[in-house]
Amino acid sequence: MTQHKQMSGMGWNRFAATIATSTFIMFFLMYQLIYSLDYATFSINRLISSLVMGCVMTAVMLSSMWSMYRGTGTKIAVLGSAVALGLILLFVNRSQAVVEDVTFMKSMIPHHSIAINSSRKASISDPRVRKLADEIIESQVRETAIMRLLLNDIAQNGERGTGAKLPARSTEVTPDMERQIREAVQ
Repeated sequence: MTQHKQMSGMGWNRFAATIATSTFIMFFLMYQLIYSLDYATFSINRLISSLVMGCVMTAVMLSSMWSMYRGTGTKIAVLGSAVALGLILLFVNRSQAVVEDVTFMKSMIPHHSIAINSSRKASISDPRVRKLADEIIESQVRETAIMRLLLNDIAQNGERGTGAKLPARSTEVTPDMERQIREAVQ
């Protein structure tokens, strides 16, 4: 009975502090695979992803410790809010609704860095895979350099264009791409 009273005394403030601290730590852990610190630009995608994980953690922790907290209405409200907020944030991140030119590039720099890190450090023995990894390194380094120049140019001179959203390239494999893909495994 004493242990149950002690566990009940954990309270919602401690629960919220645990979730907030874990979410904060998870945001920084998302940068663990970057190649070097100069690639650690702020990423709105990583922030939203850490918030989604915080919502999931809230639901899982509360579900597993349901009896340790008082107030059925409060527990249902916290659980429902965590699930709803998590789903909304997941939709926002998947749709890229809050990502525009600058935030896109700032999010892509650490993403490219992870590809560089993996391509450099993986234990690769097949020459075809090494060639592919080296091509990935080259393209990611080049694209990161372009993004840095574009970020500086936009900061100094503003964006070009009308501000209207430009359509993205298709993700379909073209016949030319298919030929290049087949040649890569020869």
